[in-house]
Amino acid sequence: MKKNSHAQCVVAALVLSAVLLLPSLAAADMTPTETIKEAIGKIISILKDPSVNTEDGKDRIIHRLSDMADDYFDFEQLTMRAVGRPWLKMSAEGQKQLVTSFRRLLELTYLKQIRQYHDEKVVYKREMVKGSKAMVLTDIMAKDKVFSVNYKLVKIDGRWYVYDIIGEGISLVKNYRSQFNEILHDSSVDELLTRIKKRVAALEAAEKKSQ
Repeated sequence: MKKNSHAQCVVAALVLSAVLLLPSLAAADMTPTETIKEAIGKIISILKDPSVNTEDGKDRIIHRLSDMADDYFDFEQLTMRAVGRPWLKMSAEGQKQLVTSFRRLLELTYLKQIRQYHDEKVVYKREMVKGSKAMVLTDIMAKDKVFSVNYKLVKIDGRWYVYDIIGEGISLVKNYRSQFNEILHDSSVDELLTRIKKRVAALEAAEKKSQ
């Protein structure tokens, strides 16, 4: 009896482990396009909430999107590529602070512009994969215009993560790299971090003032 009971416990533990591991295994098996489809599907589901049109609702939804971002975006890769070679000279702590501050800057700059979803269609055109890098090409079909939005991804630990978004031919990474290069041409990465923190503080202050 004890032997059977022990066996049942072992089987139950194995089944439970398998169930708990299913999400991560599925993510590891997803293609770049499937990863983008899943992310966009979740975003659309969130943005269908009409409360996004209110200040309180928008703040709540922004927090949901921010929490979800780590599942699909690699902010360290994004920051590293935006900074370029000076990144290699930074300490681990400096890199960590820069990633945190840059992420916050992106949230304050872009997430505040979200609005309710209005049935725009996303067309997944094709994907290009080369080793651990990939690009997924999409079009967003609005009522009277088509917007090109492409995603660059990198494979880390068996899963695809976005590290750059190219909207209408404008790369997020290259846009910030150009800005960062202007600062780094005459200053240090410490000065870059200081300026980003100041910009974040200014945006947060403006946000509080508007509430």
